[in-house]
Amino acid sequence: MVSGWNYLKNQIILLPKAWPQKGLHIPREPARERRDLQSVRAGPRALAHGQSLCFLDRPADAQREALPMDTEVYESPYADPEEIRPKEVYLDRKLLTLEDNELGSGNFGTVKKGYYQMKKVVKTVAVKILKNEANDPALKDELLAEANVMQQLDNPYIVRMIGICEAESWMLVMEMAELGPLNKYLQQNRHVKDKNIIELVHQVSMGMKYLEESNFVHRDLAARNVLLVTQHYAKISDFGLSKALRADENYYKAQTHGKWPVKWYAPECINYYKFSSKSDVWSFGVLMWEAFSYGQKPYRGMKGSEVSAMLEKGERMGCPTGCPREMYELMKLCWTYEVESRPGFAAVELRLRNYYYDVVN
Repeated sequence: MVSGWNYLKNQIILLPKAWPQKGLHIPREPARERRDLQSVRAGPRALAHGQSLCFLDRPADAQREALPMDTEVYESPYADPEEIRPKEVYLDRKLLTLEDNELGSGNFGTVKKGYYQMKKVVKTVAVKILKNEANDPALKDELLAEANVMQQLDNPYIVRMIGICEAESWMLVMEMAELGPLNKYLQQNRHVKDKNIIELVHQVSMGMKYLEESNFVHRDLAARNVLLVTQHYAKISDFGLSKALRADENYYKAQTHGKWPVKWYAPECINYYKFSSKSDVWSFGVLMWEAFSYGQKPYRGMKGSEVSAMLEKGERMGCPTGCPREMYELMKLCWTYEVESRPGFAAVELRLRNYYYDVVN
């Protein structure tokens, strides 16, 4: 619950006994589910079985920032047992309303804001709409492949798919993240403090740790593909290049070179077309550089071939202005040339969590 440290210092917290008891660990990692962390806001409350109580003074008029768990996208909309997931994830077009304005566009088509009528609530959604005039079966296949990956994922720090819709165009319906891409947000909000940036990249590392544990490779991790629900809540998006690995695999090997974001790619991706969680870690290092550079483009002014030559010589991007030294050291660790020596997301997430804990104290 990294965004809520100031709040948590002034609360009575119910802490499950199964958690480590070496001090208060709550701010070091967000609760996975609402039931994992309960805050008592007014007066004593009976303790649930298996919980211990931590008392912290709280002023009566204390204000707090919204925590990720306070938002409607922290849990899956289908976490409610009364909400029924549509069969084969196809949605009824009559239950989907689209706004006219575009949130974004690309080679595939456009993204629009919309509203999907679920059984109990109307959910605000983002809808990726394929170009109507394209008639390109490859675009449809790519959309369905992305949907196939997304329907297998369920994590607070990953944009969830609500479903797909076949109507006037093929549509991929997803959770809405109102503040948009991380890089654009930071470009327009240079007042955002280091602590806030550390909080956001830590959340991304938690989402990527989940992907690593679930045996998925993202292959397009970049600040443009991290969306903000609030200034203190980030979600990983865009799974168009993602691949599920078999249980006996630890990497995916592409057959040919595609339209790849090579400035975010590890050397083994460019040289051998091999992608793994470790290559996602390299991309995460570039994402961190983007974040602490307030949305600047990496390797600005350089061609992909020039970037590759630079990396082969052992050179790396410099430390962004004002970036904490510890964060730059982590970036360089993510940019370790040898795959075997590069950390995984479990180690990266732990290091970020511990550093954030030090910063807020």
